[in-house]
Amino acid sequence: MKSRITQFAGILLLTAAAPLPAQTAENCFLKDLEPKIAVIPPAQTAAKSTNAPTVTVTISVLDTLGPVSKYLFGNALAVWVGNDVMNKVLISNIQKLSPTLIRYPGGSWGDIFFWNGDPGDLPSTIPDGTNNGTPATLYPQYGINSWSTTLANYYTMRDQVNATQGLITINYGYARYGLSEKPVERAAHLAADWVRHDEGRTRFWEIGNENGGPWEAGWQIDTTANRDGQPKIITGELYGRHFRIFADSMRAAAAEMDETIYIGGQILHYDGTPSWNIADRNWNEGFLREVGDYADFYVMHNYFGSTTASMLKSQVDLARSEINKNITFIRQDLARKQAVSKPVALTEWNMLDHPQGATSIANGMQAVVLTCEMIQNNFGMAARWLLVHSESGGMFYKGASTTIPAWSPRPDVFYLYYLQRFTGDHSVKSAVSGSSDILAYASTFSSGQAAVIIVNKGDAEKVIKVAVQDFSTGDRYYLYSLTGGTEEQYAQTVRVNGIGPTGAAFGPAEGLGNIPALAYDTGDEILIVSPPRSVQYLLIGGSINRVETERTTPRDFRLNQNFPNPFNARTTITYTLPHAAVVDLRIHDLNGREIEVLLDGKNQAAGEHSLAIDTTQWPSTIYFYTLRSGSWSETRKMVMIK
Repeated sequence: MKSRITQFAGILLLTAAAPLPAQTAENCFLKDLEPKIAVIPPAQTAAKSTNAPTVTVTISVLDTLGPVSKYLFGNALAVWVGNDVMNKVLISNIQKLSPTLIRYPGGSWGDIFFWNGDPGDLPSTIPDGTNNGTPATLYPQYGINSWSTTLANYYTMRDQVNATQGLITINYGYARYGLSEKPVERAAHLAADWVRHDEGRTRFWEIGNENGGPWEAGWQIDTTANRDGQPKIITGELYGRHFRIFADSMRAAAAEMDETIYIGGQILHYDGTPSWNIADRNWNEGFLREVGDYADFYVMHNYFGSTTASMLKSQVDLARSEINKNITFIRQDLARKQAVSKPVALTEWNMLDHPQGATSIANGMQAVVLTCEMIQNNFGMAARWLLVHSESGGMFYKGASTTIPAWSPRPDVFYLYYLQRFTGDHSVKSAVSGSSDILAYASTFSSGQAAVIIVNKGDAEKVIKVAVQDFSTGDRYYLYSLTGGTEEQYAQTVRVNGIGPTGAAFGPAEGLGNIPALAYDTGDEILIVSPPRSVQYLLIGGSINRVETERTTPRDFRLNQNFPNPFNARTTITYTLPHAAVVDLRIHDLNGREIEVLLDGKNQAAGEHSLAIDTTQWPSTIYFYTLRSGSWSETRKMVMIK
């Protein structure tokens, strides 16, 4: 649950020591990566600003940071929301948001949740770790015939809102407080039975929720009642050892149905050695040593910003610095511990509790920045806490105000709605000059367009020039601008291209999806106006110049990136020879096995060369192609997706 606000945060890390590379074929979150086609929005023509730009955003479309996992646009559903989740208005509004993944039953209630009813071996109380072990009442929640969100309604809701995947949080706490002779095996078998019941509908699973936290069921147990000799306080080593038992049972169940599932376990993003929480002190060391290669991904949670910051700019800056601090620590810690590198999922995140922030434009702007930072740093998955809450929080309003319709989307929904649609399938480098208040995040679509997200965290309007390198700009570019409804730092109203809500707060929910973009003629330059405390979503028509034409005899050998990439049935490799040369061109898989010989000692003239490849018989994975001539060689990576 949200109570653990400083213990977990997530990043995707594939190598422990170097800067984060693009994800590899081992990344379970990219197994079904697909080329993304930009959708040109309905638009109305607008006139450019006549003011001179003071800020320049430069986009390098050929400098790719990595593919964008579609599972970064996920959300969480907590069982204590109840079965109101089936409300038709709510379902319709969530459909507009289009979450790609929904987590269930999380958070802390996940460790007292039994998907198929009472297992029959539960204590009446469990020790409460936050109060010196004083027994606290255990309120088990069941996924059937209950006031809480039933398992059946979770699956139905996923189908109705077109979420492509789910993330299920398995009850690990039961392995600790269960009263059977073999509580770990019993809990693992219960998890495996859920996998069988799921019948392949869910690909991603995580073992427990924040189990190293004293607020969590199972952090501390009554050793006089426990029958398999577990220690009083949980450790990372114990959790890692139990993780293997769960994973074996669950994967065996999936294999019975010829299904593949991916299972995540929890790590810390900070040095737990000096922590007040005894379980944190050696959590990563013990868990990583015990789990070895058993986990498919690592799980972390974090909440960002400040409970006291009065300036929106401070909330954004604190979030950016914190997430980068997390990344640095994990890189270093995995390297120090020589741990197995895996993708990492941020399965619970939001703004840190703030008296005004949760339901304001500040939360929406921070959500955009954090998601873009995840993309740039190759996160694999994210599930935002929380889809539905009370009047004080949640992405959809559960209240009953006379001026705000129930189930209305709050401001963060609008910010994330446009972010998902204006993010391509590959993240690329961007740079800002002229103002520290402007942030820019860029991506490209396989259909050729470039997209830029611009955040103005300051209190002054900026005129911005957008320069896109190695790009043949089209005739038009398209813009959505999201601003607060007032000049307040924590405005409860958001306007989309000047259009606000019909009620007292939030945004233009009724017309979401039909609001026209502002369309500008490109002319000589791309200019936008960025109001204070705003986010601009920019789609630039055109195409990437993947190969520069050599007008003179080239001076060097050069192997270019194949295009398209990722590709499906066909792709093209281009290269440059500075003089006539004998060349080899070969394809290898991740294991170094030769897949195909394209050129075998062929004598070719100087200049540009192009070779189209039919890949219809290749399986989906990552390949490497190597061009050799004499002592010179170069290798590049390409991604096949069916």
